[in-house]
Amino acid sequence: MTNEQQLKIMALRQQGYGYIKIGQIIGISDNTVRSFCRRNERGENTKAAVFTCKQCGKQIKAMPGRKPRKFCSDSCRVSWWNSHMECVNRKAIYSFNCQHCGKSFSAYGNRSRKYCSHVCYIADRKRACLQ
Repeated sequence: MTNEQQLKIMALRQQGYGYIKIGQIIGISDNTVRSFCRRNERGENTKAAVFTCKQCGKQIKAMPGRKPRKFCSDSCRVSWWNSHMECVNRKAIYSFNCQHCGKSFSAYGNRSRKYCSHVCYIADRKRACLQ
C-alpha cells in the first residue's frame, strides 16, 4: 500500500465511509483497509473519550469499554472527598458512650467502638493495669 493510499483511507474514514466502500473506491481489499485502520487507531471502537479530573482539572483518557474515571490519582480523589464532605452519604454512623469518661460520641463505620479517643483508651488500660 502506498503513502497516497494510506492518506486517502484516513481522509475517507474521517468522512464516515466504511471499510468496504473505501476498498471499492481505492481498488484494494476491504480487509486491507480494515487492518490498516486498526493498526493506526482509525477503527470505530478505538476512540477514547477524554474527561477531566474533578480535583485538579487534568485530562484523563478513558479506556473503551470501561467505566470512566473521575480522578487522575488517589491523592486527588482523597482531597476532593475531604473538601466535599456534604456529598458523602454516610449510612453507618453509630452512637456510643465512652467506657472511660462516659461521654457520648458517634463514630462512622465501626459498630464495636468503646472509647471516644485514643487518650481514653490508654487511660483505661493504665487504670486496668493498676488494679
